Amino acid sequence: MQYQRFIRIFIVFGIGIFFIHTFLFHFWSLSSSFITTNNCLKSLFESDNFICESDNLWNERKILYQIQDKLNMEKLPNSKYFYTNWEPNFHCSHAQRVGKMGAGGKWVCDLFRLKSRSDCLIYSTGSEGEFSFEIQMKQFLPNCEIHTFDMSLYKCPNDVCIFHQIILGNGIFPQGSKTWQMIIEELGHKNRLIDLFQINIEGFVYNFIPSIFKLSNNSFPRQILVEMHSNNIPSTREFLELLRRNNYVIFNKEPNLVMGPEYFDFTFLKLNSQFFQ
Repeated sequence: MQYQRFIRIFIVFGIGIFFIHTFLFHFWSLSSSFITTNNCLKSLFESDNFICESDNLWNERKILYQIQDKLNMEKLPNSKYFYTNWEPNFHCSHAQRVGKMGAGGKWVCDLFRLKSRSDCLIYSTGSEGEFSFEIQMKQFLPNCEIHTFDMSLYKCPNDVCIFHQIILGNGIFPQGSKTWQMIIEELGHKNRLIDLFQINIEGFVYNFIPSIFKLSNNSFPRQILVEMHSNNIPSTREFLELLRRNNYVIFNKEPNLVMGPEYFDFTFLKLNSQFFQ
């Protein structure tokens, strides 16, 4: 009898411990989620709902940005302009290279943050029929709608992207070109956030990108991945300062060793104006 009583007490005690453990685990999980979400309100606001991290880490980011931004403004003379000018001033903890190895691949900031976006939208230009960037983006982010643009006619791989034969420019040069406003209106994307804009159109970048900033802030891409040429230093400097004035930070800079020292890939991330205060 005493043995059976002992067994019953032991079972009841074990069940009680199990329920207490389960309750505490769920309480801790909910509390942690609440604390985490509320502890990153500043970074969420100042990154336009892209990055969630503690205020301490975010404030450290701002300090490092200010230090490097000041150095970037020094404009050091060098015939190889990008060797001593415009270094990255922001860090993406989960930056990822997308596309083929070598020329053609691009660094993207924290790709995983786009997985939850049901209306994710990506533009890619100037790949000349080489679709490794689009293919990998679709593999990583099947939820994303991808549009590819080129002045020549190509065909996107099945179920990867939608191709458009378009010349990008300022509407006047190159002849027959279309501006950013013309493109997003024709595609019905005027009121949608473009998460990534990958652009490689050689020397026409400086003619096309400024047309983006003639529209409202809501139409600016969150990330701009661009190959830049420093052959014309005043135009290059003016272009980079334009991005800076419109709240873009540099999180990656990569030399194109095949093309030469004047060719670099840059990746920019747009933040809220409050980040720079």
